Amino acid sequence: MRFNRTLPVVGLLLAGSLTATACGSSVAGGGSDSNTVTIGIMTPLNGPAASSFGQKTVDAAKARIDLANAEHEIPGVTLKLVSEDEGSSPQTSLAALQRLSEKDHADIVLAAGAFFFGSYRYAVQKRIPVVGDCIDGPECADPKNTNIFATFGSSDNNFPNYTGIPAFFKKQGGARYCGIGYDSPSTVSNGKAMAGSVKAAGVPVPYTDFTLKPGQANFSAIALSIKNAGCDVVGTQMQVGDSLALFAALKNAGVTLKASFVQGGYGQELMDSAASVAAAQGIDIAAGYTPSSLKTPGVERMMNALKTYAKWTKPYPSASHEWGWFTADTAITGLKAAAAAKDVSGEGFVKALRKVTSDDHGGLTCPVNYATFGDTQQQFPGNCTYMVKVVGKKFVSLTGKDAIGIKAIAGTKNG
Repeated sequence: MRFNRTLPVVGLLLAGSLTATACGSSVAGGGSDSNTVTIGIMTPLNGPAASSFGQKTVDAAKARIDLANAEHEIPGVTLKLVSEDEGSSPQTSLAALQRLSEKDHADIVLAAGAFFFGSYRYAVQKRIPVVGDCIDGPECADPKNTNIFATFGSSDNNFPNYTGIPAFFKKQGGARYCGIGYDSPSTVSNGKAMAGSVKAAGVPVPYTDFTLKPGQANFSAIALSIKNAGCDVVGTQMQVGDSLALFAALKNAGVTLKASFVQGGYGQELMDSAASVAAAQGIDIAAGYTPSSLKTPGVERMMNALKTYAKWTKPYPSASHEWGWFTADTAITGLKAAAAAKDVSGEGFVKALRKVTSDDHGGLTCPVNYATFGDTQQQFPGNCTYMVKVVGKKFVSLTGKDAIGIKAIAGTKNG
């Protein structure tokens, strides 16, 4: 898929690497001949970030693509997945994207990692359609980057205060909030946004600390500060291991919590560690998509696909699966829309997906609007979240089958 705005589209034509078959069959018309669309995924397979992504991210993307092929979701089209190691730096991210474009000839790229901020300019320059998790920087919120899509919604980089989560804390009986996080820009802004949201709801916030370094905090001292502040609700903006270390320190300090907020802990990885399970008992964890325990049709479809195509038989998806499954699903949504519009060129894909205003990823998330930029709170896919509590070796939904809706408070800013 090489982009030339003046290139006419006749029948099916993906510029450069995918062309119409000799007999002129059209994807949109459901011809008998099959055309191949190559989807490339780049994700950290080596380096420090690989533990949060890795091969399971690739496996989940492949499972979603294999499901689409098996169910003929895009008539006349066969999807092919190729992968490159993004590594754990902006420089290796750029190298991976260049390989996907120049060596693998990927028609669409899934940026399922944390370093796309180092390579997105190449994608914009080459007009490569990219679907990303967009957890690393502001590139997915820039209206000039029309070929880049945020699978969970384009983040509002003003980080406004919001409603929804404060009401959850109150419902759990929480009366005083403390926030803890790392000193990186996005975690500081997310932490301030949550603290500001709680304040706006009338809940005191006597203590916050957004100066921590990963793996280096003295949680005993922080737990004592939280205890002295009288907080019964704690929200963290940290890696799960550090969050659990904090909650263990709070327990040792005699702090009883009514509610908590941990981002990124929902996944089988936590359940596979006896130490993590013990530390997480009673802790409230955010889940950006429908928890598997609810067994909705969307959940069952995803879990069955992971079992069939990725040989995953555990009760919950891996946290790493999320990035691959949802970026691939978004790309498939765009290809379906492009095929319906009878234009599956690169520009046709971008144009079609930009017109999709309500994509719930097969019933797994709140609806995402790809026609807008900067309308989503970064921590909350589709502006909502489920909350689960760790009870024994299970994630138990605290919100039932309905997610908590997140609504920005106009005129507020924390970014």
